[in-house]
Amino acid sequence: MGARGERRADHGRSGRDGPDRGPDGGGGHGRLGVRASARRQSPVPCLGSGAEGPHGPRVDRGHERVHRTRAHRARPRARGLRAHERGVYTPEAGAYEGRHVREANESIINDLADAGALFHRGEIVHRYGHCWRCHTPIIFRVTEQWFLSVGPLKQKMLEEIARVRWTPDWAGSARQKEWTENLRDWTISRQRYWGTPLPLWLCEKCGDLRVIGSVEELKAGANYKEGMDLHRPWIDAVTFRCAKCGGGQHRVKDVLDVWLDSGVASWAQLDYPRNKDLFKRWWPVDWIVEGNDQTRGWFNSQMWAGVIAFDRAPYESVLLHGWLNGPDGRQMHKSLGNFIEPSEVIAKHGVDALRLYLLRANAPWEDITFSWEDVKNAGRTLNILYNVFKFATLYMTMDKFDPAAHPLDELVKNLTPEDRWLLSRMERLKDTVTAQLEAYELHRATRALEEFIVEDLSRWYVKMIRDRTWKEGEDRGKLAAYRVLHEALVTTAVLLAPFCPHLAEELYQAIDGRLLSVHMSDWPKAREDFVNANLEKAMSTVRDLVDIIAKVRQKENVKLRWPVRSVTLRAPTEDAEAALRQLQPVLLEMANVKAFRVMPAEGAFEEMELSLLPDPQAIGKVYKAWWSKIATILEMRPADEVQRELLEKGEYRMGIEGQMIKILPNMVRVERRLPQGVARVETPYGELFIDLRVSEEIRAEGMAREVVRRVQQMRKDVDLEVEDYVRTSLRVPEGLVTLLEPWRDYIAHESRSRTLTIGTGDVDEEYIVEWPNVDGETLLIGITPLHMREALDTFTDVPGITERKAIALFDSGYKTLASVATASRDELLKIEGIEEGDVRRIKDYVEREAKGAEMPPCSVCGAPGRADELRCWRCGEAPPGTLSCPNCSRPIPKGTYICPHCGFGGAGARVAPAPAPIAAPVAKPIPASVAPTPAPAPAKVELPIPEQLPAPALEATASSTFLVKEEKPQQSYALFLDGINRGRQGFCVTRVYPQKIREKYGLAMDVPMLWLSNVGKEDSVRPKDLEKLSLALEQFITKEAGGFVLLDGIEYLITNNNFLTVLRLVQSLRDQVAINGATMVISVNPSTLDTHQMNLLEKEVDAVVTA
Repeated sequence: MGARGERRADHGRSGRDGPDRGPDGGGGHGRLGVRASARRQSPVPCLGSGAEGPHGPRVDRGHERVHRTRAHRARPRARGLRAHERGVYTPEAGAYEGRHVREANESIINDLADAGALFHRGEIVHRYGHCWRCHTPIIFRVTEQWFLSVGPLKQKMLEEIARVRWTPDWAGSARQKEWTENLRDWTISRQRYWGTPLPLWLCEKCGDLRVIGSVEELKAGANYKEGMDLHRPWIDAVTFRCAKCGGGQHRVKDVLDVWLDSGVASWAQLDYPRNKDLFKRWWPVDWIVEGNDQTRGWFNSQMWAGVIAFDRAPYESVLLHGWLNGPDGRQMHKSLGNFIEPSEVIAKHGVDALRLYLLRANAPWEDITFSWEDVKNAGRTLNILYNVFKFATLYMTMDKFDPAAHPLDELVKNLTPEDRWLLSRMERLKDTVTAQLEAYELHRATRALEEFIVEDLSRWYVKMIRDRTWKEGEDRGKLAAYRVLHEALVTTAVLLAPFCPHLAEELYQAIDGRLLSVHMSDWPKAREDFVNANLEKAMSTVRDLVDIIAKVRQKENVKLRWPVRSVTLRAPTEDAEAALRQLQPVLLEMANVKAFRVMPAEGAFEEMELSLLPDPQAIGKVYKAWWSKIATILEMRPADEVQRELLEKGEYRMGIEGQMIKILPNMVRVERRLPQGVARVETPYGELFIDLRVSEEIRAEGMAREVVRRVQQMRKDVDLEVEDYVRTSLRVPEGLVTLLEPWRDYIAHESRSRTLTIGTGDVDEEYIVEWPNVDGETLLIGITPLHMREALDTFTDVPGITERKAIALFDSGYKTLASVATASRDELLKIEGIEEGDVRRIKDYVEREAKGAEMPPCSVCGAPGRADELRCWRCGEAPPGTLSCPNCSRPIPKGTYICPHCGFGGAGARVAPAPAPIAAPVAKPIPASVAPTPAPAPAKVELPIPEQLPAPALEATASSTFLVKEEKPQQSYALFLDGINRGRQGFCVTRVYPQKIREKYGLAMDVPMLWLSNVGKEDSVRPKDLEKLSLALEQFITKEAGGFVLLDGIEYLITNNNFLTVLRLVQSLRDQVAINGATMVISVNPSTLDTHQMNLLEKEVDAVVTA
């Protein structure tokens, strides 16, 4: 610590350091003022509006010069009138004594003028420091303070700045380096009522200084009390006897700058130096992040402290982040009215949309000007992803696609070029996002994800595979598309999880869900065998060509649903020609083109037309005033005829006003031109000819697509599912009947129409809509839902029964599986498409269904139930509606008190031997209102015997909290039951279904229980709702004198929240337990927490029991 010295003290700040007061001990940049050199410890008055403040002028008595100082440069000492700490002049000020410095301004200026010492008087508009709370202009005074000397440290600090990784690089190499090079001694003392005390005691007689370095040393002082608050002002009561003169040593009243506290945070939080193991494990920290103002704040204070204590920086890398400004570009302030409430944004667009916007808008170290529109756009991106998810799950569910049954590697031979392209893009995305995250380029990572979701997945791949998903039966190409789409969605969910955790979790649980959370997934690693740079380049070329064709369509007002007659590429580049050889079908489909041709550079577009261009001057020389009429007539003549006669005869004869005239070759020029309706475009890949002319065939297909779109809209209007069938009738003009007839099957298939009528007669359906101006025609369309879906879903559950066969069963009059089961073999074989194997499979399926229904899904995590699993195979929860038999452990339905497997619970049942149980509550009989119907052979009905538990390790005393370390919650329940047996009221919080606990341990219904579960039932609490859990427990503890609380499931709470949040809950409950004479037992599996977490948890309890 350096010596005491002068420092300007600010007043009017209400006890808080302002933004210009940091570890540098000085003020802001570019300070302008009138100052004089000063003796050591000579105070300087503040002269009201002339007081020195940030960037403000100052006038000192008896001096008439202006002095500009750069930031952080040592300032000259000042001399003048002395002001009291309350801003009034002391007796040394003479006539100004007792007057506030601002009130005395005018008098001082007048006195200077009367004495002839006033050089100039005027007003200057400038920046000036104000109190952050009440906005009062501050007053600076010179006072004695304590400093840390920077001289011996500066070189090492600069070396550490060069060693640490800074993001962006200039934050260290320029900004932090420049700050440190200009650094001055750090003023570490403050004058505050409360704070971390300066650990210095001065002898009132001889001035001997005592430095206290630990609580143990402090205990030697007078007036020290065990457990006392060590902050100021309470620590000021502690005094020492001076070792030199025997006088009293009292603490220096100053407190430490709060930046010193923050500077030592990296090791103070590890309880160093008392706990060296944690320090060795976790220090120095790998990474810190803060705002760009912390160059002079936290980054700086930590560097000071680290170099002083350990001769190195306490961090390895630093990320600088910018600020979120208001929509007007200024910093958000309530006083400016430009602040945005996050809750308002979340309510409108969702929290994930807000997160994505903030992360993608700019580089993390750049400021963001808030934009509602950009948040909305981020929400659109997430909606696009959700729509892709809905599309995938819809068709995968319809086809009962099981990704586990179709591994990607087994479908490699069935992958199309578009499948391989998406896999390559996906693997490249993994590398891109990973690399950008490691470089802290969060904006680039999120933008790469957004581009993949919007451009690659939604606007390209899903459109390419849509027709494949409509194929019926076990089509390997369709399975390959499903598997690739499933892989892309799972990968996207995992990569998106750090940025948009809520949507990522929802997608993951719906399409994968093998783990309890997407955040438990391993970070994706790219498969190099799927990366195909050439294919990506070729697809990029095709996408560019499709975009060019789409722009031409838009310019010529041609709808995307109407096919383009042909596209010709003349003189293609080598890369384009190679791409189109491989991906021509993709171009045809995505551009909706009927034919595509490639033409060499020397070739001519075969659809070119001849045209005649008369020469007015040549015609006028011969025929004078007739030249205009002749030119008009020539333009109307067939160009090929005129060209042929000119070539064969050297002239072309034509009549005008009764006379025959000759047209010579110099009078007309024959040229080739594009037909009307054909567009020519120069592209980087060659010359493109796009034939937009509409033939009868083109019009027929276009009108068929228009009909399909309108039927699909009508299906949405009546809220039909995609797989629902309808009956459709169309009334169209007579000319369209013949035109649409060849497209009947297409319309019926695309609109899921079982029957389709096209004619000019009336339409008699349930829902009818008139569609005017469909390419100039009026269509009347009616649909009637056939309500087949439920029956078809039931039929297709039978292995081997395709939708086509299910429809045949439905058309034959069978509406349910039960009706099919009653049919004879011969009756079923008469149905078209039903074979002998189908009949056998239907019968076998019906018999299996009759023997036992499929286990329901897990009520906690939603995983499909498995009859052979005693607990959920994924989360460990017992299957809904079942309990494990205490004797044989097989599942039995709830309410069954006699095990159907081993007979446990019945009269004379053989029970497996068990060790003698400890004293436990006697099982109470079930109330008559809920007792099951007796079996034919009556037996005494009673609850199963409680699970055999170990003896209680101790007597759980009142006002105490116990931590039981055990793999299974047995000792904790033994303590809990022992407490209840001693007459204490219990309250159990458990991860296991409460009724199972009651039956297992014989707990009475008056023992309240809370189930940690997401099912949302009564007497349950969601694991994330810690506020509700805390409130319920605190109400019980305060209401029930000497209550006994068992918390079983703390690992589950930590998994769904975080360790520190749950630790704070334990701390709060522990205090309530102590105050109200209650007891709390916490069961924890030690293997689920790391050593640091377990140590922190053990510190919060009165005793630890190791089972």
